[in-house]
Amino acid sequence: MKHLLALRDAHWDEWERLLGHPFLQRLRGGEVSERSVYAWMEQNYHFVEGLLELQARLVPRAPRAHRLVLAHGLVSIVEDLDWMAIQPIDPAAPAHPARERYLAFLRLLDQEPYPVSVVALWAVNRVFHDAWSSAAPSGGPFVDLVEHWTAPEFHAYLHDLAEVAEEAWLAASDAERQRVHALVGEILRLEWGSWDMAQAFAGHYG
Repeated sequence: MKHLLALRDAHWDEWERLLGHPFLQRLRGGEVSERSVYAWMEQNYHFVEGLLELQARLVPRAPRAHRLVLAHGLVSIVEDLDWMAIQPIDPAAPAHPARERYLAFLRLLDQEPYPVSVVALWAVNRVFHDAWSSAAPSGGPFVDLVEHWTAPEFHAYLHDLAEVAEEAWLAASDAERQRVHALVGEILRLEWGSWDMAQAFAGHYG
């Protein structure tokens, strides 16, 4: 997976900056209210639904050898939505503008060539995993939430998705690889906006 790591390294300044977002630091220190975290989770529900739609459309476009990994990912996404639905959130809450921008981006990914789409999908999942890993608290009310999004099952799926994305990267044209770099930059900007949204919730709810 050296090419994916090289892709991340090419954007490491922005990637590392994201992992130090003030909200993630406050979450790690247990300095935000449960209500603000659940407000973020309401918006994350929309995001995960968008991932479900994107990945469902990717499966038939994928090479046969990639389909099982992507199909297993669909099951994990459905399970994640079911888990969030039993939390104290309103899944029907209106989408925040920051979330609407991310959803529009996910719809855009469906229009990209398969190698571009699947490598970008890996980047979305990897940066999400890295952000939550960086926010892992030593105790407090959010340990279970962080453990959910950094669980071994998600790590195993991310590993399998990385293998698929690495193969797609090797099959991609130079133009497609350049497009991936542009999209990774956009993913990092959208992720920053998502955590800014969470920071605003923390300011509102304490």
